[in-house]
Amino acid sequence: MATHARFGFAVANVKDVQKAKRFYTEVLGLKVQREAPAFVQFESFAIASDGPITPGASTELYWLVDDAEAARTELSNRGAVPGPIDTKPFGKLFSVTDPDGEPRWILELAAARPSKPA
Repeated sequence: MATHARFGFAVANVKDVQKAKRFYTEVLGLKVQREAPAFVQFESFAIASDGPITPGASTELYWLVDDAEAARTELSNRGAVPGPIDTKPFGKLFSVTDPDGEPRWILELAAARPSKPA
């Protein structure tokens, strides 16, 4: 590759960009970085309502937190309905559902994960 590629952001296609924007700002507490009528960009994540470039593409989205239990309580207090906390070898996680019915995952990484740094 002629230039060093670096991650830009993931895009979640949504039915109603303004409704989704309220969810991501008011419930998850994300800050808007850029905005257009059919697009809202947060840090390393964006939502768009003008359709995917790759039809039928599916993506799991994770937000990292220091304390899954505290995050679950905080999101519940903001009006989200969090799923139960599940403990996996890589950490504790739970989901909240976005306005389009898609799960969005909240993850507390385990200190001793099975993956190793490269």
